[in-house]
This record gives sequence, C-alpha cells and structure tokens, in this order.
Amino acid sequence: MNNYLLTIPLDFTWNWKNNIIINAEPKNETSPTTGANTPSLMRGTMYHGPANSSEVYIYGGTTFMANQSFQTYTTPTASTYALWSYNYNTTDYPWRQFDVSQPWMPNHGASAEAVDQGIAFYLNGQIDWGTSTSTLNVLSDEETYMPVSGMVVLDLYSHTSRNISTASIRGNAPRVGGKMEYIAPVGSKGVLVALGGQISNSSTVWANVSQGNLLDFSSVDVFDVGSLVHDTSGDGKWFLQNTTGEIPPPRIDFCTVSISAPDNSSHHIYMYGGQDPTHGDPDHANRKNMAYDDVHVLSLPAFEWTIVYGNAESPRYGHNCHVAGGRQMITVGGNISNSGVCDWELKGVAVLDMSNMTWGSVFTANASGYEVPPELFNATGGTAKGAATIKEPVLGWTNEGLKTVFNTVRDELNPALTNPTPKKKNHVGAIAGGVVGGVVGLALIGLALFFLHRRHRSSKTLVLAELADDELHDRRAELADEKMKGQLQSYNENNPAELADPGPFELNAPRTFVEADGTTVIQAAELSGMTVVKGASPGVPFIRTPGDDLPTSPFATPLSTPPISDTSTLPGSPHSPVSPFWEKKLG
Repeated sequence: MNNYLLTIPLDFTWNWKNNIIINAEPKNETSPTTGANTPSLMRGTMYHGPANSSEVYIYGGTTFMANQSFQTYTTPTASTYALWSYNYNTTDYPWRQFDVSQPWMPNHGASAEAVDQGIAFYLNGQIDWGTSTSTLNVLSDEETYMPVSGMVVLDLYSHTSRNISTASIRGNAPRVGGKMEYIAPVGSKGVLVALGGQISNSSTVWANVSQGNLLDFSSVDVFDVGSLVHDTSGDGKWFLQNTTGEIPPPRIDFCTVSISAPDNSSHHIYMYGGQDPTHGDPDHANRKNMAYDDVHVLSLPAFEWTIVYGNAESPRYGHNCHVAGGRQMITVGGNISNSGVCDWELKGVAVLDMSNMTWGSVFTANASGYEVPPELFNATGGTAKGAATIKEPVLGWTNEGLKTVFNTVRDELNPALTNPTPKKKNHVGAIAGGVVGGVVGLALIGLALFFLHRRHRSSKTLVLAELADDELHDRRAELADEKMKGQLQSYNENNPAELADPGPFELNAPRTFVEADGTTVIQAAELSGMTVVKGASPGVPFIRTPGDDLPTSPFATPLSTPPISDTSTLPGSPHSPVSPFWEKKLG
C-alpha cells in the first residue's frame, strides 16, 4: 500500500534519469466531519474537475486485498462516498467526500471527462471483494467480480450523478478494463469514444478475469454527448462504427490519450500497451498473461488504425497516459510483468513525443504544439498542420446518424446560436491523472499521479477544448456589448423561466453582478434551452442532473445487476449458499 499523494510539476523541463521531482504528500488524514480516512484504492479514476476549480476528483476504486498483512492495509468501507475531491490550493483539510446516490462504488471501468462542461463519465466496471464491507465476506478471491451496467454521469459542479442505460453498446453487456476518450470538437457538445474491454461469458452474476471475451478493435462505440445535454430526460445516443487499417490485437488495461490536428480537421487516439488475461505468453513461463509494448493510433473521422510503434521488450499494463507540454504523452506506473523484474524506467515515468514518434526520458515544458506525424497521413490526408482530406470512414459510416454528429457544428461555434464571430479557443489548462493500476506500490488512488500541481497558475500544459478563465470573461463582455440573445435565468431551481411565445423577445436591461474574485460583470439575459440551472453563466453550458429537491421522481437509473437465476451455481465458497446480503441486493 502507498499512503501518499504524488505530484509531478510540469512547469519546467526534466529528465527522469537525473532531475525529475516527485512530490510526496502524506494523506494519513481523516475527514473532520465524518472521521473517514482518505481513500487508498486501485482501479478507480481521477478527474481534472471544472476548469475554474482548484479541486481534482477521485471516483470509484477498490481496496487492494492481495496483501492484507501489510502494515498500511485498511478494511474496505461502505460504498456511500464514491466521489472524493482534493483541493491543492488550500492549507486546511484538502479532502472532501460526496454521496452521489449510487448503490455501488465501481472500479475497473472506462472513464472520460468533458472539462469544458464540468461533466465526468464512468462506463460500466465491476464490484469485487475490495469494494465495500458488504462484499468483503461474500467474495473471497481477487479474480472473481460482478460486472455492473450503465454509465454514471457526474456533474462536478453540483456533485450529483445519474446512471444512464448502456444496453445498446456493443456486446449488450457491461465491460471492464476498457478505455474511453472525450473528443471535444466533434458534435454539438463533443463525443465519447469507447474502446476495448472484456465482457463476461458466464450465465451467473459472477465473472472471472481469466475468462470471458475480449472486445476486439474492429469497431468502437461512440456516444453523442449533445444527445444527453439537449435531452436530459433520455439516455443519450450510442453509435457503433467499424474501423479499418492495422487493427490491434484485443486487450484490456491499456492506456489512451486523444489529441487533434491544429485545425481540428482530424482527431487521434493513441493507445499504448495492455494485456490479454485470457492467454498466457508461451515465451515467458512466469508470466500468466500476454502483455503488449506497442502504440497504435485510431484516426478520426477515417476511423483507421495505424501502428506507430511495434511490440518491443518492455510490455506494460495497468498504467495511465496523459497529454502534457502540447505534444507529449507521459505514461505513469503500471505492471511490466509477473516475474518481479524491476522497471527500467527509474520513476515509472516515460515520455512519447506524439509528433515525431520518439520515446525518451525528457519532458519538455516549452515544446511546440502538436502536429500530425507523417505516419498518419494515409489515414488523414492533408499535412502536419491539418487540412485533412479524408472526411469519413473508408468503408463508409456504419450508422448514418454518426455522420450527422460529425457534421454538426459545436454549439458555441454555431452562427445560428451565437451572433458574434466566435474567437479561436486557447485550449490551455492541465490534465488529471487516473488511478495507476498494477503492482502494489503503483495500484492505488493515493499513488495516482496527476499533473495538476500548478494547473491554473501556469499555461504550460494542455487540455483539449477547455475554456480559459480570461475567455469566459471576454465572452460575458461580448454578450453585454452586442446585446445578443442570452440565457434566461430560471426564477425557480426546478422550473425554468420560459417565454410564452416561440418568437424572440427582448428582455430588460442587462444586470450587473460581482464575481467571487471581485470582478464586475455585466450580463445580458439569454434565451437558451441548454442552461436552466441556478448559477448558470452565458456561454457556459451546464448539464442538468436531478436532485432530491426536484418535484418529480429523478430520472436516474440505478446501477443494474443481472438477476440470480440459480444460486446453486454461484462459484466457490463462500458464494454458495448465497448470503442474505446478495438475496436483498440482487434477488
């Protein structure tokens, strides 16, 4: 177990061979309000949080159970507080915990985040013997788990959540060990691309990590975020899209990052490493899983795979990747084998320049921006600066609805929605690291290295489609100066104020208010169907999620679980007979 929170500064150039600085902060603290210990978990995720916040967020995870005699081992607690935050800009107690009204705290799912909208996503995942006090005495080995369905949508402004159905995704079953990326420039509110994962082939509620079916990469699932933002009563829209090119072998526990051409004419998902837990490696008698040391890139909208780095000598899985310094992919942690071999990367960190496709030990803080590498030109056409000529998949769209999404202009750039000519976005900010999976010292949320040490004090790191604070104020000024159509603030938290007639009406004079930082802002009223919640700001879309204060029943769907049809088939002691806990929760 590792009981430290680690940070890596990104405001200067370093070489992990000689001058990398890793700051270790003990987190042996307890909540002053509840007495709960700060989390030390694995296989959860860490979110960047809203762009104007100094908090990062930890969601999900499970207690490492393989070494319960270790001195820092703590027994799993209840799943009530699945969401935690850490404020890196306070001298007081920096941790907060939140009950987001979900029945489980999942782990080993796929996560993504729309930083520009304050929304986080967690797709499927599992519960296991380290999930909570309820599962501790029911499951008794580290390879048995129960998949959970649905995608949890977290509003990181209000700290609320809902669970939407994922019944229409590929395989029609919950998956574990996959990844998901948010592509901000595509569609009215961006899209999510879900890749890979493992689904259970068991007829019972239980699954085993060494069994089941791996989803190959011949197709991916794409979620239109706008379909959820614009219709909060539904579950959003998923699309299946077939891929072509040099399709990677199926795997789980790989890492991904996404980055776009300078002109957003193409978008690229870099995938590194991973493992196949269903097949052993015949060349390594001591390694029970087939692991990979390769880099593949999925280019959109061609949906074509390109291998840019072959299978080398240092397989890695359970790690995380982050975009930093404009064009570099930093990998953190993970497992390299089951044979006890030490990591050749001294600090568990490596750097890939995604433009010239070279691995190295140096992070360059002032590197130039990303350019499309020549290796990807066959999938994009155009040049290093963009100007992609391939505008659709080689074999056509698997679903014509996805073509419509790709041809939709982002809301804030749509002249039909905004009168002024939009300014070019300066996508600066920082990146939040996820939970580092793998060996004991690297598998904990406490060890989840995140690149946020100076997130809003420096513009040395990159986040796609993040609205900078200065642009937010410029945007408000434009709204006031141009007297454009704006948002009509709701007079009641539960009931949006609407005009009776569908035609446009001009409202009263703009109102003046003072921000928390003392800035005086003149805000015009705006009519919009996308922002109806208390505290909304012009040009900053919110997703409305239900709360207990709504007058009608929330539309959130609880995490669902398959029914137990035959309790006598549950594998292993003490699974049979089923305890009263499972009869209550799953029966």
